[in-house]
Amino acid sequence: MGVYEENIVPIKISHLAEFVAKQKRISLDDALVYIFVNPMYKKLYDENSKWWYLSTEALYETFERSRKQQERPVAKEVFEFYTYCLEKYAKAFKSSGISTWVLFKETGADEYVLSNYDLLHTQGTEYLVEDLHRFITKRKS
Repeated sequence: MGVYEENIVPIKISHLAEFVAKQKRISLDDALVYIFVNPMYKKLYDENSKWWYLSTEALYETFERSRKQQERPVAKEVFEFYTYCLEKYAKAFKSSGISTWVLFKETGADEYVLSNYDLLHTQGTEYLVEDLHRFITKRKS
């Protein structure tokens, strides 16, 4: 990616964040989170696809389609268990909820917990935290 393109992407992200904030009636910080957690974010830097050439509105629509493809319904008890795991892990490692959430997203621990709810929810808290730590450690290495 050339210098020109590397400088265009942050500007595109800024414009997209402003557009997202307005469309969804959320803060600019929340709009940035919306962008950064979307799989399309990494594609913005793909020189071959040249996503940065799209208008802000077209990028927003592309991000929305990508987000909707990722969404899957989660049962209330499964989500409660996921939140429980997230908070217990954060407390065990003296971390904030948001940084633990990011860690879970980056390593796939979120999908691990959601996909293995039937097995994991029968385990004790200490085991869950240790199991998640092993999973995350393996994914990070």
